[in-house]
Amino acid sequence: MSQLERRSIPFAADEAKFSTQRFVTYVILIIFATAVSNVLLGTDQAERSTIIQTVINFTTFAVGFWLGTSKSSADKEVTAARILESAVPKITPQPKGD
Repeated sequence: MSQLERRSIPFAADEAKFSTQRFVTYVILIIFATAVSNVLLGTDQAERSTIIQTVINFTTFAVGFWLGTSKSSADKEVTAARILESAVPKITPQPKGD
C-alpha cells in the first residue's frame, strides 16, 4: 500500500481506544477468573464464602449498571425528542385564496 493510499483512509481513534479497553478488560477478567478458580479449588471455607460473595456483588453491580444505562439512554432519547419537538416550529397550511 502506498503512502497516498494510507493517507486516504481515515484514522479511527475510537477503534484504537476500544481495542485497548477490550484488552485491559480481558486481562482483568482473566486475573479475576484465575483468582476465583484458585480459591474455589482450595480448602479454606472463609475464602470460598468471601469470593462467592464478591462474585455475587460484581454480578449485581454489572446487571444494575446495564439496566441503569439502558434506562438513562431511554430517558435521554425521550428528552431529546421533547426538546426537538419544542424547538421545531409547527407549520400550519394557509388556505389558498383564488
